[in-house]
Amino acid sequence: MSDRIDTIVAGVNRKDEKTWGDFYDRFYAALCVYVSKILPIPDAVEDLVQEVFISVWEGKRTFSDIKELTNYLYRACYNNTLLYIRNNQIHDSILSSLAEECRQDEDMIYALTVKEEIIRQLYFHIEELPPEQRRIILLRIEGYTWEEIAERLEISINTVKTQKSRSYKFLREKLGDSIHSIILCLFF
Repeated sequence: MSDRIDTIVAGVNRKDEKTWGDFYDRFYAALCVYVSKILPIPDAVEDLVQEVFISVWEGKRTFSDIKELTNYLYRACYNNTLLYIRNNQIHDSILSSLAEECRQDEDMIYALTVKEEIIRQLYFHIEELPPEQRRIILLRIEGYTWEEIAERLEISINTVKTQKSRSYKFLREKLGDSIHSIILCLFF
């Protein structure tokens, strides 16, 4: 699956139309949800997200990996949404409440979105695990103890621990940097 992600990044950099569909499908809905948290106007939300995709397509910027591309998309959507609000003088109440929220919660909104993206990536990579490892990790996320998982799957606790260890190693490799690893540790 990592090859698919690398292919998407390479396709975005090349402006490859075939790959562009996968790129669009992977990010469009999540970016719309993110923008809608800041701007509750559905038509404007879709337009703003599409404008970010157009700017990536028309721009000369290239991305080294999926993390850089993802960060760029969310930051561009955030900035474009604020510009839209400022330039269109949308209801004074929205603007003043947004300004107040921005002073207090600007980093929190971005942090929550990053958290959602990390969780989405985590589940995406969990789907790549072998079936037994995936079942163990998903049961753990549901709140079962390691002993309960062993009992439920009718396997030894040592098998659960071995599969857990392999799963963690795989997920840490996929998630990469220390922030992702911290989130992984919080889940399990």
